[in-house]
Amino acid sequence: MNRQEIKHTRLYEQVILKLEKDFSKGILKIGDRLASERESAEHFNISRGTLRDAFRVLESQGIIETIPGDGRYLRKSLDEIDRSEHPVIEDLKKSAMLDLIETREIIETGMIGFVCERATDKDILRLEYLALQMNIGPTSSGEPNADYYFHHALAECSKNSAILNFMKLNMEIINQTREKNFARGNNFEQAQKEHIAIVEAIKNRDPQIAKQKVMEHFIHIRKRMCNLKD
Repeated sequence: MNRQEIKHTRLYEQVILKLEKDFSKGILKIGDRLASERESAEHFNISRGTLRDAFRVLESQGIIETIPGDGRYLRKSLDEIDRSEHPVIEDLKKSAMLDLIETREIIETGMIGFVCERATDKDILRLEYLALQMNIGPTSSGEPNADYYFHHALAECSKNSAILNFMKLNMEIINQTREKNFARGNNFEQAQKEHIAIVEAIKNRDPQIAKQKVMEHFIHIRKRMCNLKD
């Protein structure tokens, strides 16, 4: 089997589509034992985590069965996949967003010392302005709002192009996270307070407090997302 490159977007869905294709060609049949995680991950050129996401969707619909100590077996036709399983899909999307938040937390808490050191007075005024703009509420779906621009501006204040490029490259996912994070109106007020606290620490050029406030902000972001009902 040749290694096949899978597109970055919605990797687990691409895995399911490839399995459907193998089933339609007769390569995969009901009752077959699926390849091991290591072999499948190498075949699809993806991480085992992404592979497990795909298996989780199929298991939730009874299409595959995992037997501990043995492996995974195809129990139903892949033609029977119910793509309306929104709770499962939404849960996976939320998991992916939480992974991104974790990565952002590592980067933003790491860069905040540079922000305290390198931000100009003009930079800080802009951060303050963006923090105060949080009370305007959400924009149209897919459009960045003050929350995105605040974190983007923080990256700019680090004067580190790699950090800034990370924020730009992940703009679409960050926007999806923001929509989940602010699905309830009162979340804007809480996030605004967190942003203002971060700016205050930056104004005082206090990297330790600034890092603490950034960490608290991400703790609350995760809580806001996890408390949402799918």
